[in-house]
Amino acid sequence: MKDSTTLQLTEGQQLALDQLHRIVQASHGAVAATHVAAVADRPGYVEVRISVGCANLPRTEGGLRLRSVEAVTLLIPPDFPFRAPSVRTRHTRFAGAPHVNWGRHLCLYRSTATEWDPADGMYGFINRLLDWFEAAAAGELDRPGDPLHPPNALTDHTAGLLVIRRDAPVALPDGPWLGAAVLHQVNETRCDVVGWLAVEDPWPGSPEQLRESAALPAGARAFLAPAVVTTTHLTFEYPLTARELVEALARDHITPRLLLGLTGFVADHNRTLLHPDGDAPAEDDEDTPAAPVRLLLGTPSRGIAGDGPRQTHLVAWHLPDFADQVGRLAARTAFSGRPHLAKLGDEVIQFGTGWLDRLPTRWMRIYEARPEVTVRRDHTTPAAWLRGKRILVLGAGALGAPVADMCARAGAAHLTVADQALVHPGILARQPYTDADIGLPKASVLADRLNRIDPYTTRVEALVGDITTRLSGLDLHTFDLIWDCTANRIVRARLERARRTDAAPWPHLATLMIGHHATRGLAALSPRGAAGGGADVLRRTALAAHTDATHAFDDLIEDFFPAQPPTELFQPEPGCSDATFTGSAADVTALAGQLVTGILHALADPADRHTMATLIIRMPAGPASAQPAGPRWLTWPDDTLVTDEATGYDVRITPAALAEMRAEARRGARVRGPFVETGGTLLGAVDDATGVIFVDEATGPPPDSLLTEAYFQHGLDGVSHHLAARREATGNLSRFLGMWHTHPHTAALPSTTDRAAMTSLTLPVSDAPARALVLIAGGPDPVWHKWLATGDGPHLYAHLATRTASAAAEPPPPQPPARLGPVTWWPGGYATRPHRPVSFPRKARP
Repeated sequence: MKDSTTLQLTEGQQLALDQLHRIVQASHGAVAATHVAAVADRPGYVEVRISVGCANLPRTEGGLRLRSVEAVTLLIPPDFPFRAPSVRTRHTRFAGAPHVNWGRHLCLYRSTATEWDPADGMYGFINRLLDWFEAAAAGELDRPGDPLHPPNALTDHTAGLLVIRRDAPVALPDGPWLGAAVLHQVNETRCDVVGWLAVEDPWPGSPEQLRESAALPAGARAFLAPAVVTTTHLTFEYPLTARELVEALARDHITPRLLLGLTGFVADHNRTLLHPDGDAPAEDDEDTPAAPVRLLLGTPSRGIAGDGPRQTHLVAWHLPDFADQVGRLAARTAFSGRPHLAKLGDEVIQFGTGWLDRLPTRWMRIYEARPEVTVRRDHTTPAAWLRGKRILVLGAGALGAPVADMCARAGAAHLTVADQALVHPGILARQPYTDADIGLPKASVLADRLNRIDPYTTRVEALVGDITTRLSGLDLHTFDLIWDCTANRIVRARLERARRTDAAPWPHLATLMIGHHATRGLAALSPRGAAGGGADVLRRTALAAHTDATHAFDDLIEDFFPAQPPTELFQPEPGCSDATFTGSAADVTALAGQLVTGILHALADPADRHTMATLIIRMPAGPASAQPAGPRWLTWPDDTLVTDEATGYDVRITPAALAEMRAEARRGARVRGPFVETGGTLLGAVDDATGVIFVDEATGPPPDSLLTEAYFQHGLDGVSHHLAARREATGNLSRFLGMWHTHPHTAALPSTTDRAAMTSLTLPVSDAPARALVLIAGGPDPVWHKWLATGDGPHLYAHLATRTASAAAEPPPPQPPARLGPVTWWPGGYATRPHRPVSFPRKARP
């Protein structure tokens, strides 16, 4: 290597040269370095000329023809190894090959940010160069299955920015595609492509028609840009002069006359669209404003190597203001479609040709957002479920605001945010609002901000006011998912009642809550068609936490389901603010993200979806904490639903309660005979606000019960003790609810005896409520046999009976009604022998 002591080398460049020297010594002549110098056109860089032996590389017919020794120049940046070197040839023999830019620059890395490892230094770089030559000789620079390298255009940031949002046209085999791109001018430097018009298509005649065709809001500035899509791939880099570009296009039958004709046609149409009065301007109207002119060029250059047809790659050429003059000149030619685009007068051609000869090309920056060539960064995540959906978010606070933001960024088609609160100074600590928003409705501020995320995909609407009132004005069936982020019992109760009384299936409902110190979160999921809503699922969660024998959920009980309401409440402004939780923006955002991801996981994967579920999230604490962090799911199958016809209430019987009733009925059929009735106690709760009766548990008959083929009387022995134990175990959530009994092989309807018992309603507890649920399980022979054999549900009757007669202080012992006379009867419990005072004929069976 030539002595480099006269150069001012940085520490990194000296490291690169030292590593390169060791590589040359160890290569045994395969790599040689001959020259070190400063780079004239890149201040601070050092170039090193090296030679690479290629004589022994395997070659194929489609590979590059390499010489036995290939000479290249390495360009080493001053901040090596924290920036990768680059390499270029001293010839243009490789021009036109994949991954060769501007005829000389070899592209070794698709992404230096992910593929360049500073620790490898020059060792990794030279290995990469050797791999490039090996792939070039074998014709595998574009390996099958790898993305093709699109053409390069040296962008000029002053030329502006173009965001492509609509899939591009494709040229037909018999000729190029000619037309216009519909541009939405977002600001002075940026335009978005929001549509395409072929020359043969009918073109909008007014700004309103143009905006309507592109689904743009009223007042949006929209205009057209000439666009050409070629039938063949032109080059791997676009030229720097207009003349070279036009000559390249001419090889695909896009002549200068055709290109100038299209440009003039579009420019003249823009003058009509953008005229303030909406009338076509005169040819010599110099005051008519001209649209910014861009020419879009598409080539079939995108795709996967070896994998079918290629997609259109787009670049945008920023043209100087000549196009307005071309439009005025071209307006003298009557255009009526594609065949007439090339029919220009000599004046236009003379003007355009002079422009081509003296002006450079200025390529705009392009950001791709069209679905055909871009892959969303969240496409494999649970958030992909939200794309195109209609979402309702109740609450725009610490939970609702980040949840709404996640939905908007995931590409929800329509998002409604409901909240009645205003922004005030205290919430800025953890909610995404600013000082300038103080005093404004949260929902409105949030909707305005979210509408700016992706105005072409997501429309966000604010609903300001009391949520329980505003819900009645919404058609909730149009939504795919409702997020209840209010942590409000009233809202949950209203949703539960509305969901219960609605005949049509509701959307999925997710109810989110955060604990007192933002260290725990809950997300209760009620999928479409589930038995219960958020209030129901949270009640199940509370029951599961209280009854867990391992005490694994004691922290949840304290945070969300305490037996006694907390006495210490956090009020940010004591005496004049609502109680809330303590927690930072980091806490609530982390919890919101985990809760949302978990719910979307359950919705996106039907194979992993349960009917009702609750996701529990515990935040990690310090290293010394024993608190178990991470997610945990609780799941429940659907309930059996019965309607109390008298009240209209839903009676929701858990599978566990129905299974206990079936087990007792099966045992009774074995021990007492197939026609003897049985029954027992029901535990649960009545929620008058939502109109739901929850049946959590069912027990068998107490030992002093009386069981016959025509009558069942509930005993008292041990009932009070059992009920007291269950109240304590469930945190008073599940209490005495009523009684159940069977009508084997007959209709599940109350008999005359049952109706008489309902009026007096002698209850088996001393502190019984004034009403109790009467539940009857029965059915004709096929139904009854199937329930006992397979568990398929029996016929059920439910009635919430109210006591109409005063209860005795000491209820009498069980005995059959006098009108039945002497009967053969069984005691409850586990007795195996009946009492037989007098045989009593069985009642007739259907």
